Parts: sequence; structure tokens; C-alpha cells
Amino acid sequence: MRPERHYYTASGLFEQSLDIYRPAQISPTSPSASTTKDDDDDDHAPPLTVVALVVGSAWLGHRSFIYSGTSWWNSRGPMAVADTGCICVCIRHRGSFMKSFSILTSAFLLVASAIAMAVVDVLLDERYWESLEDVIVLMGGDGSDGDAGGWWSRRGGIFLLVSASGLALMELGGYGSATFDDMQNDVMDALAWLDANYDDLDLFRKEDGGSSTSGRIGKRGLFVFGGYSSGGHVAATVTQNATLWRNRNLPDPHVHCDAILYISPVLSTRAYHDDVIRKKITSLPSLASSSSSLTSSSGATDSALEDETLSTSSSHEVFLSTTALASASSAPPPTWLTDRVVRAVFGHRAAPGIPSPIHTYDRSPPVPHIFLGCRYEMFGLTWLDAFFCSSDFSELLNGVGVESRYRAIRSDHWNILGSAELRSALKEELGRIKQECRIEKVR
Repeated sequence: MRPERHYYTASGLFEQSLDIYRPAQISPTSPSASTTKDDDDDDHAPPLTVVALVVGSAWLGHRSFIYSGTSWWNSRGPMAVADTGCICVCIRHRGSFMKSFSILTSAFLLVASAIAMAVVDVLLDERYWESLEDVIVLMGGDGSDGDAGGWWSRRGGIFLLVSASGLALMELGGYGSATFDDMQNDVMDALAWLDANYDDLDLFRKEDGGSSTSGRIGKRGLFVFGGYSSGGHVAATVTQNATLWRNRNLPDPHVHCDAILYISPVLSTRAYHDDVIRKKITSLPSLASSSSSLTSSSGATDSALEDETLSTSSSHEVFLSTTALASASSAPPPTWLTDRVVRAVFGHRAAPGIPSPIHTYDRSPPVPHIFLGCRYEMFGLTWLDAFFCSSDFSELLNGVGVESRYRAIRSDHWNILGSAELRSALKEELGRIKQECRIEKVR
């Protein structure tokens, strides 16, 4: 499946481009696509659903050679969406670059330098090392015992020199990297460009291969927006900020989008567990009264609590209540690694200001949300679970009356896009969205 590439800015940068994946059976060059249809047939053939996904790249990718690797790997996601019969638009944005003076980056460089030294030690003859040490001795001293040159002549000095050079190169390599505001603006510019070029991009394609002949008004199919991994984080952030949409003359996200789709998204950038559980408990009156009676009466049992909740709330509220209690008793996910990842990508100063969508979940657009997460995000380890909080996010949205569904795919974060189970889930969930949300949209 070969995508169509378009650039949504005049810069012509790969990082500011988007790819369009069309269903194989309904491509612009297929025989049915060129068939002329009358207005009656056109009205009966609903337009294809357009799914726009922001690609994930760990927020990195301010150069095409950096971005191209993750873009190729992530292309399996848009292909899976197109296989369901939808048109998928894969949106890229400019990225950041690993900050050299962070604990995580420094540790990575030290390990990489050690590995490089070991490989070179195997490949190079001993006399080459002696020649290199002689050069360093000439720069640092006469190499005699007690002299500084003697210390520098040892391979430990060479190792430190290689590591320092790596840090300097990383600092230079990060020149021109994007801020998080740049990422948001790129995604919104892509959506605005897409909206303005719907006709030229032939996004009015019908499910039977025909195109709209009655003009633009009322002829668009469903529009689903979202993202994968860090792209899900950027997508979630812009959907919670209607001003970004209005500044580009786009309808508010709850009007522009018929549904939101996230695939193993990053939805938190800082510790959220205690805050989220508190909101779950206080947002449900039945649970709040039950939990207070539980603390005041030591003889209350779990079964009594459930009976009281059942008598005062709907079955949906009961589910959220018991889940909240279960979550409250579970250990919060660790943040020692996720905090360092955010600092390594955005820097120590900017990291605290990076939005955490789960903390502002109530700003999410009131349209159906689909969360497709992984059962084993990091191969069963919990080190990155603080990033991937789709289940909690989905529960919070349901708690405020926003329809939301969460499904756990038997996969890890790096292989979910190629999962057969994901393809099956996408087909089922997008099909359900079509049944629930298909309407004539007049803009």
C-alpha cells in the first residue's frame, strides 16, 4: 500500500508532511473511482470515514533522517486503519531532540561510548591504541608516573574524551529542534490544510467508489481524529484547547470530530494516580458516601459497601465505583523513568510545563472516545505505565458523561501496530462508530 505524500506548509519539510492511505479496493486510480454517478446514487452511497492520526516518535524528529525510521515503523498503523475501509491521514510534526545534559541522555552516551570502545578494541590492533595514547600524552604531558599525561594516556581518558565529544555533538545536533508549542501548531496547521483541501484530496470518496457531485455541503463522511504513542499525547492536548482550532477558522473539536481514536497513547507526563483516584471518588456521590461510612465504621465489609452502592446508583456508576476502589488500593505506577524521559526530550526548564491530558480530562471534547491500549506496554514491566493510562482516562470520561471505550490489545507498545488483534479491534470499533455517529454534517 503506497501512500500519497503531501506537505501542509510551504517549507517542504518531511517533518511537516502527511501521508494519505486509501482502502486498496477504493483508490483514486481504481476503475470504480472514475465511474460517473447520478445525484440519487451519490446520496445513497455514504462517504468514507476519514481517520486522521498523529504519528508517534517519542516527540523526537526535527530532522528527516531521525524521523524517517519511526515513520516507516509506524506506517503499519495507518495501513491497518485503511484495511478497515477508511481513509487514513497520517500527520507528522516537527520534533524535539534529546537534551545532552540530562541524566538519561548522559547515561545513554556513557553506555554507547563503552560499547563503541569495546568494539574498537576488538577491531584495532594494539599498536593503534599505543599511537593514540602517544598523541594524548603529547597533549597532556610526558606520560611519566605522577604526571597528568600518565593519567590521560590510559584508555579511561580516551573513553571520557569520546563521551564528551558525543555530548558536544548532541548539543549541536539539537539545533533547531521544536518546542511542544511548535508540535501543537504543526498538527493544527495540518488539520487546517486538510480541511481546506478536502476536494482536491478527493476525500469525499464514496464507499462504492464514486465521488461527491453535489458540492461540499453535507457530503463529508465521519471524521475521526487521534494519534499513536506520543502523537496521541499531542492529539489529546490540541483537542482540549478549542482556541487552537478557532485561530485557524476550524469548528471546535467537538463539532469538527465525530470521534477520537487513540492507539497506545501517552496521556500523562507526570504522576497522576493519587489525583485521578481522588477525582474518581469525589465525582461519584454514591461512592463518596459509601467510602465515608466505610472509614467511620470499622465493621463495614466490602460486600456491604457494594450493596449500598447498588441501591443508590446505576450499574454504570457501580462499575466505576468498584473500579475506583480497586485502583485506590493498587500501587501507583512508578515515575522515575517517565520523568527522566520528559526531561531528556524537553529539557529541565520546559518539562514541568508540558501538558498532561489526564489531569485536564474534563476539557476533552464530548464525542465518543476509543482507547486501544496494550496489556504489556513495556513487555510486562511497569516502568512506563505512568505514560500509558488509557484505562484510567477512559473511566474518567465515562464518569463525566462522555462515551468512552477501552480495549487492551495483547501486545506491547512497539509491536501493537502490526498486531492482528489491533486490526480486528479497529474494524469493530470504527464500524461501531459508523453505526452510532453517521450523520449528515453541515458546516
